[in-house]
Amino acid sequence: MSLFAKLNHIQTSIENTTSTHKAQLFSTYKKANELPSFIQDYLVSRMSLGYSPSTIQRYIYDFYFFFSYVKRHTDDPAFSASSIQLVDFLQLEKAGIQHYISYLALEVENEPRTINRKLSALQSLFDYLIKEGLTATNPVVGVERPKLGKREPVYLTQKEVKQLLNAIRATEDHHVSLRQKMYQEKLNSRDFLVFYLLISTGLRISELSSLKLKQVNVERRTLSVRGKGNKERTIPLATETINMIEDYLRSLPKDARPQYPDDALFIGYDFKKGSYIKSVSLNALQKMIQRQIKRASQTIASLQNKQITAHKLRHTFATALIENGVDVLTIQSLLGHESIATTQVYAHVQDRAREQAIEQLTYS
Repeated sequence: MSLFAKLNHIQTSIENTTSTHKAQLFSTYKKANELPSFIQDYLVSRMSLGYSPSTIQRYIYDFYFFFSYVKRHTDDPAFSASSIQLVDFLQLEKAGIQHYISYLALEVENEPRTINRKLSALQSLFDYLIKEGLTATNPVVGVERPKLGKREPVYLTQKEVKQLLNAIRATEDHHVSLRQKMYQEKLNSRDFLVFYLLISTGLRISELSSLKLKQVNVERRTLSVRGKGNKERTIPLATETINMIEDYLRSLPKDARPQYPDDALFIGYDFKKGSYIKSVSLNALQKMIQRQIKRASQTIASLQNKQITAHKLRHTFATALIENGVDVLTIQSLLGHESIATTQVYAHVQDRAREQAIEQLTYS
């Protein structure tokens, strides 16, 4: 076989690999099969770059929403996003993007942050098409975007953190159903550790849900995490945190306990089958967090006025570090922020500390 014949064989191999990756895309992500083939290729490229599953699914939903908008403004009743050809899509210009922004802001009433995220998905897609040599321009670049208002992050005080953890650990609730009581018996230790890790390590919920046993190094007291952009970081663990992890593992029956390096750290429970599940989904953990916070807010009055999510627990971690004098660069490293500007959102804590210091500086 000649050199050029081998090159043809390599190309065939690449095409077969792409087909396999698309099949994986369709089986893993909702609505991916309802998008145009060139967007599916883009999504496969993001998978190969190590983008997190939650990021890819968010892209899919944003693209799907965009084509729903297109369908709304077309006269063709047979419109189908999956049948759109690249040559037609590339006719989209800056004016079309601006109309989309107006639609999102005025009709759908999306917040500026949501609008910017949806625009970023389109901009990233066009960047990919340019890199592949399929177009020369990106109509999203240069479009005036909604301005983001400066928001201070919502977080829990140290007192509220202790109250919340105590409320999660407490199992003596006489107003729960038999199913809820069984849930507490089976998964209370897991739920407590989920909250404890989010608050004490600053993990993203997507990072926590995908944790495997091998990522916890008990001897070195570290946690290895692969975050956004497939970037790996190592987070030190306090002795107390290691003890919490070991207590959780010991609380599980031996046949359900993670044992091998690639086993998921967090397990679930199937109440219909009456058996433990070897892993737990991101969605299930998010629902659990909201359920536990709702239950805790019944006895912790201050939680009733705060919209607490998993990400707010990450804010709590960062704010606590700032309050304890940790520098912003260290916090950036622990959180896995690519830009220091993202971490600067916690500067409000430093501002308040400076104000208090000046107030206390009196000479009378």
